[in-house]
Amino acid sequence: MMDFQGHSLPLPHNALVDRGDLLNHTARYCDYRILVTRDHYLAIGVRHSPVPLCLCRIYDDFDEALNVVRQTLPLCLIVDLEGWSQPTLTLLDRLRDLQQRHPQMDIALITPETDRESLRFLQASCRCRIIDKRLALVQARHAFQLHDPPQPLVSRLFKSKEWSVLMLISNGHSLCSIARLQLRPYHRIIYRVGCVLSLLRLNHRQQLLRLLQRINALRDSHHSE
Repeated sequence: MMDFQGHSLPLPHNALVDRGDLLNHTARYCDYRILVTRDHYLAIGVRHSPVPLCLCRIYDDFDEALNVVRQTLPLCLIVDLEGWSQPTLTLLDRLRDLQQRHPQMDIALITPETDRESLRFLQASCRCRIIDKRLALVQARHAFQLHDPPQPLVSRLFKSKEWSVLMLISNGHSLCSIARLQLRPYHRIIYRVGCVLSLLRLNHRQQLLRLLQRINALRDSHHSE
């Protein structure tokens, strides 16, 4: 220890724990939680947290993380929605596909958005827990380790046809062009949009458009690079 006086220790402060406890925690925890974030401060906070949270595997590349997830099938995937180059809806689309393939997987989304419209949208996108990014570190540590999701704000997830319409709307397509692209009657597209509005408790299509813009803007609300 004297050799390191005046310098940062090469290991986290919580590394000096009983070896048996550490191995036990590692066996039960390390391969079961993956954090995906480009927020340097969040990653450092988790990495230097007490056992077992510090054993969480951390990735700053979404594609690399998903490849690892598909190989290891962790019990929990924690995704920070800020700071990515691709739109948030694209991330959510990939998480929906992942959860459809592995319905037992627990997904937690970290977001600074706390308005009920955004929370309803995120919970309707995939079965997930929402973690407020503005929480203090101690509270965030507790939230990361929870298993049971809170009472959902929506009664169900978006159906696949509803989601496909939402993805096209977010890419700038009008309802008429969506009907042409999907080779479906225009009134069926109107019906799907109406179902989405009802699920999210919105009154007008303009509210939905603004909500989609707000969700996609999450990627730009934090720059960690």
